[in-house]
Amino acid sequence: MRQGSVVRGLCVVALLLTAGCGSLMHPQAAEFVRQAKGASGIETQINLAAMIEQTIQAVRQQPTDQAAFDRLHNQLYALKMTACDVTEAQSKTPAYQDALTLRREVKVVFHRLWKVREDQVLLERHLALLDKRIKELREALQVIKG
Repeated sequence: MRQGSVVRGLCVVALLLTAGCGSLMHPQAAEFVRQAKGASGIETQINLAAMIEQTIQAVRQQPTDQAAFDRLHNQLYALKMTACDVTEAQSKTPAYQDALTLRREVKVVFHRLWKVREDQVLLERHLALLDKRIKELREALQVIKG
């Protein structure tokens, strides 16, 4: 019995070391990054922002659909995964600084959205705010892209 616990513990540690914690909580994120892959890191992020906008609309249409919430959560994590896929020159632009701020705001809004998802009025307000911030993020990324 004790040996089985040790083996399971070692398996968990090995999984975390090879895949990272994000893989456990956001299993589809890497797939979304693959689907959104563009010619540059910025294009990938722009594509992910478009995917997120579509998912926000799906959540609005089916607010009780847990799969849509999970998809949104994974897509936002995918966006986080690609946040550093910029060149040094791009990272020094004012638009990139705007994008950093907007990404942080998106994170806060989504966490709040997750907490209020049972309240239809608050859910819609937070979805609208999230949608607005994602659009602003996509616009900032477009400026960086040129």
